[in-house]
Order: sequence, then C-alpha cells, then structure tokens
Amino acid sequence: MRGWLVSDIFSCELKDFSMKSHQHTIAYVKRQAKKIKRERGISHAEALDIVSKSFGFSNWMHCQRSLSKINDSTETVSTPVELSFTDWLKRHSNRDSPLGDLARDMSRDKSWPTYNSLDEYRSYLRFQNAYYGAIETLNRAWKRYKAYLKTKENPTKDTTTPKKPSRKNYDERKIVYVKNVTSIHFSKRTVEEFVPGDRAWVSWDGRKAIPVTITGVDDRYYSFKTERPLNKASGGYFLFLDEVRSTPELACINCRTS
Repeated sequence: MRGWLVSDIFSCELKDFSMKSHQHTIAYVKRQAKKIKRERGISHAEALDIVSKSFGFSNWMHCQRSLSKINDSTETVSTPVELSFTDWLKRHSNRDSPLGDLARDMSRDKSWPTYNSLDEYRSYLRFQNAYYGAIETLNRAWKRYKAYLKTKENPTKDTTTPKKPSRKNYDERKIVYVKNVTSIHFSKRTVEEFVPGDRAWVSWDGRKAIPVTITGVDDRYYSFKTERPLNKASGGYFLFLDEVRSTPELACINCRTS
C-alpha cells in the first residue's frame, strides 16, 4: 500500500511538470532526471525517458530533438557553438574590470555549471546569494558573448566599392600616448558613426590610443581590426559603439569600460 502511494504522488508531480514543459530546457529535463534517479534508484537513461514521457514526448531522444529546435525567446543559444559561455568567460580572467572579477569568481567556483541560457545563469547566481552588481555584470557579459558568437557565425562581408590603390598598403598611423585626460562615465557618452573601412581609434586603459579599421557594425557594437603593433595586428575585436572614436584623445576619454 505504501509503495502505491509513493508511486501515485510521483505520478502527480510528473503531471504537474508536464503542464509546464514548454517553459523547460534540455538542462532542466536532465536535472529532473537526476533527482528521479536518486529517489527511485534507477538508471539515468530510464529517468530521462520517464521525465520525457511526462512532458508528452515518446522518449528521451524525442524530447532532446524537439527542445533543441525551439527558438527560445529568453536568450537561449539555440545553435551549436564551438565555444561555451564558460570557456569564453575564462578568456577574460586577466582583465582588471567587473568582467574579469566575474571570470575569476567563476574559476574559483568548483560547482560552476554549464548552461545554455542567461536565465539559468541568473538563477544560479541568485541561489548563491550573489550581489546585484554581479548579476548586472553577468547580463553584460552574456550580451558580449552572444555578439562574439554572431561575429563568428556571420562574418561581415566587404560590400564596399573597391578604392583606388594607395601608395602604401598599410596604415601609417602609430600608437599614441595621451596625457592629462580623464575617462568619462558611459552614461554621459555619445556615439560617433563609422562604416566598414573607416579608420578609428580605441583605448583599453585610457592612456594609450590604438589605431583600428572598422570591419562591421550592428545596433550595439563596432567590430574592427587593430593596425598596431604590426606584429600583433589582427581582426576579430569588438567594442560598444560609444567606445570607438575618431581621434586618440577621444578614444582615451571614452576608453573601454568592461
């Protein structure tokens, strides 16, 4: 009798889960399967099938394929990517900024999870009692991560009319060190307009201005290639629109914030 009652309660829980299946992700299904595996002492594969069927799917494989096709409006990364958010974040652990602080905290956290959506990471930080600033940094980091993936998946094609060849095949500008300037808060900044092929300047630290050439633009970021130093000149960089400027002085005043 007791075993029947436990089974009946468990079935009711699964029915309640299935009513909300449209809100769940593959990661959520896996977490529920782990819970059921511990409670019932069954294999992980059996638990995955049980949870999948409770959500209206025929089995785990059917569930996995169906949820993978959903275009999640809550900022879920729905296309396969080579670089996970965790791996991308590790690249910024040496930065002296809120983004670098987040990356270092993540590296120290032995239980840091691997998720596919911003909402799941937010929930994890709230569960860890993270302060408001850390969650705001996570939001900005996620946006930069998605912009990075976008530039990798859809590289900007050069559709501009070819210009006449110049006497030099390289950018003659050099790195400029600017003194006696103070960076301003991003809330007080404006945006200068550039198009692919334009020359501009950026500054990482507010003291040194680096010449760059614009390679792409969207509603949030400029992507560009650096022109100096010559042995490290390369593309694949991007900054917020208000962090790319027309002169070395403006670049230092509006230097990268995070």
